[in-house]
Amino acid sequence: MTTGARFALLGSAAIIAAALPLSARADQLSDLQAQINALSAKIAALQAAQARAAHAEAAAKAQAAAMAARQQHDEQVMAARAAAARKAQQAVPPVRAERNGLPNNQYVTMGALPGSFRIPGTDTSIRIAGFINFQGIYSPTQNLGPKFAIGNLLPNGPARKATAGDFQFQSKVSRLIVQSSTPSALGPITTNFALDFYGFVSGGDYNQALQNNSYSARIVFAYGTVGPFTIGMLNSNFIDNNDTPETLDNSGPAGVPAERTEQIRYTLPVGKTSIFSFAIEDPQSGYQDTRDNIEVPSPTEPMPDFSLRYQYTTRLLHFQVSGVLRDIAYTDGAGNRTSHLTGAGIVGAQLNLGVLVPALGSDNIGGQVWFGALGRYIPDDFGANVASVLAVDNGTSGTPVTVATKLQNDEGFMLYAQHFWTKRWRSTVTVGYNHQQMAGFLPADPQNAPTTKTLHVNLIYRPVPSVDLGIEGMVGQKTFQKSTGLRAVTAERVEFGGIWHF
Repeated sequence: MTTGARFALLGSAAIIAAALPLSARADQLSDLQAQINALSAKIAALQAAQARAAHAEAAAKAQAAAMAARQQHDEQVMAARAAAARKAQQAVPPVRAERNGLPNNQYVTMGALPGSFRIPGTDTSIRIAGFINFQGIYSPTQNLGPKFAIGNLLPNGPARKATAGDFQFQSKVSRLIVQSSTPSALGPITTNFALDFYGFVSGGDYNQALQNNSYSARIVFAYGTVGPFTIGMLNSNFIDNNDTPETLDNSGPAGVPAERTEQIRYTLPVGKTSIFSFAIEDPQSGYQDTRDNIEVPSPTEPMPDFSLRYQYTTRLLHFQVSGVLRDIAYTDGAGNRTSHLTGAGIVGAQLNLGVLVPALGSDNIGGQVWFGALGRYIPDDFGANVASVLAVDNGTSGTPVTVATKLQNDEGFMLYAQHFWTKRWRSTVTVGYNHQQMAGFLPADPQNAPTTKTLHVNLIYRPVPSVDLGIEGMVGQKTFQKSTGLRAVTAERVEFGGIWHF
């Protein structure tokens, strides 16, 4: 092979060797370009989707803003209409205002009070609650009325036998409660209103119609609060509601103070455990005289009653001490006025035994002691004379001129113990005692009850949280004035029934 041929062959091989790698790289570049093109298409599609989503989001925000603006406008219009309606209603009689009402078509929402709802278009929360109370009563001794009013017990004789073995159903203690709460710069402003159907019935509690058994409604509570002030009708600031037993009988143990009255109250919490409260309460003096008038309201009330209460509360103990200052006055038929500045006191406590001994669970014991010129603060279920805090000697004939007056102070106590057999079964045993220091110049009258005693024992079952069913046995004793020559008498009662809370 010549030198030229040899060079030609080498050159061809070099060309072929160089050409082969270039072709492979071209294929790789082609594949890479295809991948880039596909990725670019995906990015473009993603960008388009994002643009569409952003447009939709902007449209939704614009729509929501428009709806919010319209709702705000509607609410402003509604509030303006309501304000105008309230202003206009001030110029018309209340009956017409109630008939017209206030225009409002907003949604109902949950309120600030437990179980309440908010009145549409306002900041006021309303709660509607209460209970249905059904009682079956059997009185083997004497019909004492819907309550075990041992003070009404008659001496042995035909009048007492006439109502022996009496059986009754009644539900007049059922109650309807309406509460409200409205926020303010002074804190929640609340109102509390309650009705039951234990109103006055001419002829007595058992003087029901032969058909329908209708009852009369009465105000139980009607008061409002603003800041530390409570104004209206509610339980007296003087009495001790917390240290009282659970009884199916409405009157409870003999003599225990219980009174609702109109008042202006100021409440001052001190720390986490103590509360002081002071109240100016509606006065009401009762008297009895030598002309055999018993429980007569005095026509003279020189000043309101002033009450002061201190409460101490922990998981272990509730303690209360309270006092009331009263001006008991009487004006006779000749215009002569007699006045006694006096008062009374209550000390009560409840001890939660489960805090000391966990095995005792919710068991508790408690009681109260009371003394002084209580009068109206003790229910007249324990003697017709109990509210007659003043005894008046005004003779028996002629002009009723005052000869002498005497305050008839009370002293008494109540003790109770409650045991929970299980989470659903519980029992309470309660004893009560009250004695009134009656004036010696009063005429003998079997209506008077210088001393009353009671014993209550019950068994209560709670099948569900809103229902209590139970049975209770009661025994009571009443003594009479010594001048009557009558011996003390006793009475029994069995009561069963239930309370449905809502």
